[in-house]
Amino acid sequence: MTSALLWLADIAPDVDTNNSTDKKNRFIGVASSHVSASLFADASNYNLAVAYYAAHLLTLTARDAHSRGSLSSEKEDSLTRSYGGASSDELNTTQYLDNFNRMIKARQPLFFTTCGN
Repeated sequence: MTSALLWLADIAPDVDTNNSTDKKNRFIGVASSHVSASLFADASNYNLAVAYYAAHLLTLTARDAHSRGSLSSEKEDSLTRSYGGASSDELNTTQYLDNFNRMIKARQPLFFTTCGN
């Protein structure tokens, strides 16, 4: 079984190298409280989902809290810069959250009801 900490190193090397083991373990603890083990047939896939969610949380904490969006114009004399506004979705989405959501969606049962007389 691969632990969430080992998965984190594999799936998010930048997150892994930029954070202490203690911090990564704290975020893994937070992430594990948001992931239901009952969705996964084995512990390794559960740990992978936890690692994706922890990587998402760690990435968000590393982002500038006042992200300005992308540079839309720049002027050299008097140094003027303009930034396009970043949407809330852009600021709160990561590739790790996308992968986490795919894992969860793949394990969600589809319920169908039939109405009949």
